[in-house]
Amino acid sequence: MVAIRPSELPRFTSRDCLAKRAFLIFGPDEGGVRIRADQIVTSFTGKSRDSLERLDFDAETLNGDPGKLMDEAQAFSMFSARRLITVSGASKLSKTIWSLVLETPGLETPILFLADELAKNAPIRAAFEQHENAAAIACYPASRSEIQALIEERVKASGLSITAAASAALCDLVGSDLGLTDREIEKLILYCHGRVAIEVDDVATMLVDTSELGPAEAIDRAFEGKLEEVESATLRCFAEGIAPSGLIAMALGHAGLLRRLAMASGNMEAAFRAERIFFKRQDRIRGQQKLWPIDQLGRAIDILAQTQAQMRKTPAIEETVTVRALWSIALASRRR
Repeated sequence: MVAIRPSELPRFTSRDCLAKRAFLIFGPDEGGVRIRADQIVTSFTGKSRDSLERLDFDAETLNGDPGKLMDEAQAFSMFSARRLITVSGASKLSKTIWSLVLETPGLETPILFLADELAKNAPIRAAFEQHENAAAIACYPASRSEIQALIEERVKASGLSITAAASAALCDLVGSDLGLTDREIEKLILYCHGRVAIEVDDVATMLVDTSELGPAEAIDRAFEGKLEEVESATLRCFAEGIAPSGLIAMALGHAGLLRRLAMASGNMEAAFRAERIFFKRQDRIRGQQKLWPIDQLGRAIDILAQTQAQMRKTPAIEETVTVRALWSIALASRRR
């Protein structure tokens, strides 16, 4: 059987995939499906994708013209030495089409079939898992180690490094979403271009400070005492894939930022520059400074730290615990 296990993925997508020509990449983690497909494409193209012509089809198009896929796979490319084909929505693809790919010996063109979740007895999944010249990759919500591996891979490829604290903060923020991790690490790489390493403050700046409706909004509303708005902003974060543990970690970082500013002496503008606070949020930070004397910030940090501990013990209710913690912060800002 050629069902690729999670532990085999790094080696398979970087090297062993080159021995195959038919791939089924499927699962409920849409971002994971896209990333695994991109990794295989990169293995076939090397550093330059200009050396390969990529054709993208969807199942509906191919079902309307059953011979098109094999015609394209066997055609001579006018634009490059090789071709690679991807087929989206493969769960809806006619069996006649994908079975012909498996039955064709000596196929030179790699074909990637992308699908959402498939039952174990789905014909296309069973066929790819059992065929010696094909491979099936299931993409489910990633473990923390898989998220960290993706971060390290992307950062290393960019020529940067990332501190352990920054990597942990990013993992906390994105949860188990490979697609979200991929997008956010791309932001960090662009932001830190020309530097040596990505620091935890960079994660806070790019993933919190630049988000108008992301974690920054929920955190700001809590620290501004907007009790009535905290829940909706927090639930929107969860809907967008932000992990509760990541949101609380960022709220702790925000409380720490306010405390450092409260302790700063001298030129406040210089303190803002030293903290690299995104300019669009500086007015909101100044407003929050007025609401939070340094002793109250200590209380806020205690609330958030206790919330982290409770979430580790009762992960099943972490969303509820997160909302309640941010409610407590909003209430505390009103009691000054």
